[in-house]
Amino acid sequence: MADDFDVADNPEWDETNSRPVDTVGKLKTVRAMLMLSQTDFARLLDVPVSTLQNWEQRRTEPEAMARKLIDLMFDDPRGMRDRLQRLRAA
Repeated sequence: MADDFDVADNPEWDETNSRPVDTVGKLKTVRAMLMLSQTDFARLLDVPVSTLQNWEQRRTEPEAMARKLIDLMFDDPRGMRDRLQRLRAA
């Protein structure tokens, strides 16, 4: 039957077959979710475009404070975008 669902064919996601999203994955995911260019996303984060490009290409790593901001953006992309835009406008 097409409605039958065999749990054995669908392994559970756990620590053995998944891994946490790294900083680069978070950056790219948030940028895609917000549909922002690198230029616009860099402006939102208040970093040079070249810095964002280096992070996304894994040439350099964001410092601790930037990683925290990226984590916050990943947790609430639209809310953090709105907050950061309000800060820039003030």
